Amino acid sequence: MSSDETDLIERLHAVARGFEMPAAPPGDDVHRGRRRVRRTRALVAGAAAAVVVVVLGVSAALGGQDRSGSRGMEPVERPGLVVGAVPVWYDESGLHRGDVVEQTPVDLVQPEHVVGPDQVAPQRGALALVRSGAVYLDPATGDVWFHPWGGHPRVVGHDSKSGPGGDPNGDTAAWFDAGLGKLVVYDTAAGRVISRTPEYASVGDLGGDHWPAGNGFLQVSAERVVWAAEGTIYSHDVRTGRTSAIQDASASRYLMDLHDQVEVFRERGTASALVLSVPGRAEERYPDLEARARLSASGNHLLSVEGTETRHAAAIVDTRTGELWRLPNAYPSIAWSYSEIALVDVQHALLACDAPRHSCRSLPAERPFLMPTN
Repeated sequence: MSSDETDLIERLHAVARGFEMPAAPPGDDVHRGRRRVRRTRALVAGAAAAVVVVVLGVSAALGGQDRSGSRGMEPVERPGLVVGAVPVWYDESGLHRGDVVEQTPVDLVQPEHVVGPDQVAPQRGALALVRSGAVYLDPATGDVWFHPWGGHPRVVGHDSKSGPGGDPNGDTAAWFDAGLGKLVVYDTAAGRVISRTPEYASVGDLGGDHWPAGNGFLQVSAERVVWAAEGTIYSHDVRTGRTSAIQDASASRYLMDLHDQVEVFRERGTASALVLSVPGRAEERYPDLEARARLSASGNHLLSVEGTETRHAAAIVDTRTGELWRLPNAYPSIAWSYSEIALVDVQHALLACDAPRHSCRSLPAERPFLMPTN
């Protein structure tokens, strides 16, 4: 070992010896204190790993080029596990992926804040999915994190107000950097920014009855990013970098969601009327479905809310056949997880509903929780 390497290792050991484990603040409750301790331990482990990486990096620098013959390239962690049809949500216990719970470096639901006279509510971030992990917003800082399943989360973006969208079938994520005024498209598998494009209108927050916390990204893929902003729908072509308004606020129909060529519209001037447009079939109208609609990751199922005199509950339409499946009659908030797994918050429980099998089960979710935004 050279004298340069020995000197660096001694300095790193000195830094490690000077590191002290911070104690949980005395006013914290036990559960939050334990979560902070777990995260601190994770940070310590990360620091130890960083020491090893730095030493190996020095060794490589002193010893010559790596096997690939390239210099100055940062190693990119391989994508996480690619999971199947499982529910994903976040709560006080961590980030749930089916029966697996992984800890996040930051809280995705911040402590309560004042929203009106004598009213408080949790400040929630946004959670999106890509096929090998989750992409989420830290509501306290505006940072965007990529969390590969079974891997180490890392910050991939900054200064986001409404959080990211993702492609559950692919590796593309997108968000708006408010400081730069740009749409950022990111490849989670390659660990690189695909593009940063100046945009006038950024995605808005998702809010109102039946919507969970999140944003107005309608579709994110390697080919295009589609989002809603103040009544207008924008589509960004990733290859050309061009953005166009595909529908403005004056249209007679308002696009609620889309997946490739499958589209769901709301007819203006009606309280409850959804129109499903599928290539090769005549349009189908659902007069009892409200203007709340989300397509599954495959586009094969539509999740909405049925509002009649006797029902105010979630319903799922098979977009290939038009068949409608009514879920338990309870006031819902709706979202999708991977594949055809619908998440339905019915106030007393969070349900994971398998659309093809017409079956639901209750999840061990603790309030306040966060469901995927798209």
